[in-house]
Amino acid sequence: MKKTGHERSTGGTNLSRLAGVLGLFIALTYVQAFAGAAPGIKVVGNQIVTTTAGTLGGQSVTANQDVVLRGVNITGSEYECMAGDSVWDTIPSAETTGAYQATINAMLAWHANVVRLPLNEDCWLAINGVPAATSGANYIGPINSFVNLANASGLIVEVDLHFGAGGTTKPKDDSFPAMDTTHSGAFWQSVATNFKNNPSVIFNLTNEPYITSWSCYLSGGCTTPKVHGKTWTVLGTQSVVNTIRETVGATNPIIIAGLDYSNQLNNWLSYVPSDPDGQIIAGVHIYFDGLDCETSSCWTTVFGGIQSAGYPVIVDETGEFDTISGGGCGSGSEQTLTAWADARSPQVGYWFWAFNDVDYPTCSNGPDLLKNAFTAWANYGTFAKSHLQSVQ
Repeated sequence: MKKTGHERSTGGTNLSRLAGVLGLFIALTYVQAFAGAAPGIKVVGNQIVTTTAGTLGGQSVTANQDVVLRGVNITGSEYECMAGDSVWDTIPSAETTGAYQATINAMLAWHANVVRLPLNEDCWLAINGVPAATSGANYIGPINSFVNLANASGLIVEVDLHFGAGGTTKPKDDSFPAMDTTHSGAFWQSVATNFKNNPSVIFNLTNEPYITSWSCYLSGGCTTPKVHGKTWTVLGTQSVVNTIRETVGATNPIIIAGLDYSNQLNNWLSYVPSDPDGQIIAGVHIYFDGLDCETSSCWTTVFGGIQSAGYPVIVDETGEFDTISGGGCGSGSEQTLTAWADARSPQVGYWFWAFNDVDYPTCSNGPDLLKNAFTAWANYGTFAKSHLQSVQ
């Protein structure tokens, strides 16, 4: 999400948060009768289609079935590793299967069928002085454990490059205007190798790019704006798509975000990278905080144009900053967005930010779905929960 102070660069873990709660959520009745693991998925024209039968969220699906992905983001895996105490912040008991399953079960109880998992370039590659305890294999291992359990429980997973620094210093926050020529190619080669045999994982090349040149976004070579006093050379999306596809077996769908913090897709069609596998998705973030495309007329014109050109569109981050009395966020704009997305043909999926437990007690730092112990915040959280339960 656009930098608002919501995502921290370091922080303490919440290792005791799940005490007394874990057993309750493992016992959730909605998620006990899995028909099977999440299906493989692929892009066919402007739709997402299953490649195998399985369970998507709580519903059985067949192979070659058109599906709509609606769910939630989780946060913490992009920054907590830099503190050296845990890979997670919002999974309370850190690296335990029970904590993973409790979190996944809570998402499934909301009827989510996808979860977005943000990644840290430096922690994945174990570079720039990030602690050994939570980097390299000690970072990738817990990420894989969560992804595997989420897939086994019926969730599709998106992984995205969320935190990076573009050179020789550790990132301070999620101000990452574009992929860097120093590390991002190696990051995506490693991620593609890691997930190449998992057709239930989507790749998102970069979270919220905010360079101004669409040509550079595609082809690279320009210089980023200054971030904490430094700049770097941009690695283009075409180069990274090529790197992924050169990894034998890595046919995973790839989300190409828009510019202006992933909100501006006006020129997306002119600068979408070529993919020999035809697995490109347009990704957009909508937060109703003054960016380019936040009205239904814009969505119909711009996003509808991308659909008409033969690409799926997914809102893989959305939330609302309007504060309500007593804390938490409003839901009026989210109601408008979801009504528009549900009425499209094909429908547009949306993934709410963020499925956090306790971390941010008011809306001032960003739209959180949870108040505590997997309990939805009034208004925004309860709307997201009830709406997901009503549509899937």
